[in-house]
Amino acid sequence: MPLLFVHGWGFGPEIWAPIRRAASQRECLTLDFGYFSASPHMALPDRPFMAVGHSLGALWLLSKMPEQCRGMVLLNGFARFAASEDFPQGVPARLLTRMMRRLESAPDATVRDFRHQAGTDMPAPGAPHPERLHEGLQMLLRLDARPLARSTDCPIYCVAGTGDAIAPPALTQASFPPGTTIDWQTGGHLLPLTHPDACLNVIDRMMERITP
Repeated sequence: MPLLFVHGWGFGPEIWAPIRRAASQRECLTLDFGYFSASPHMALPDRPFMAVGHSLGALWLLSKMPEQCRGMVLLNGFARFAASEDFPQGVPARLLTRMMRRLESAPDATVRDFRHQAGTDMPAPGAPHPERLHEGLQMLLRLDARPLARSTDCPIYCVAGTGDAIAPPALTQASFPPGTTIDWQTGGHLLPLTHPDACLNVIDRMMERITP
């Protein structure tokens, strides 16, 4: 069964390089929101797979809840990001709308500042596409996968950072239903880059748990 990787906002498939190197014996598929590439590639496979999502990629997977998905490992993930009346732990909407406005005039600086806040000064893999990045911020603002996370039979396992500056622990925990397994790591928002072995360990455990 292949692993399907979906990256988060402000990054691309390159974020999966450490995990993919460590999982070289497995079949790996990567989706791409197209933030820095010539075109997006977001077509889900039509055969069973196990999904691995980071940040927005995790939220996107939860909101889709693909029929062929046999299990999800969510890294620095959440079932909702933006604050609302019933989700005060979320990020204030004004911060996301401010980023949208800034994207129009300073896309490079907006991406660079976000990546720095997330915990890396590694340059972006290409020139940013503001319109696609804007769509991603809209998803962070509007998507709410909490009902699906509560009702799904798909196994979900989360890995989160106790020092995550983008998705703080209170946001992460409140967005998932009680009983969701969260493996807390002493780290920030980029666990696929900083803690690939811990992430792969969880992926291997999920692969052992599910059946094609």
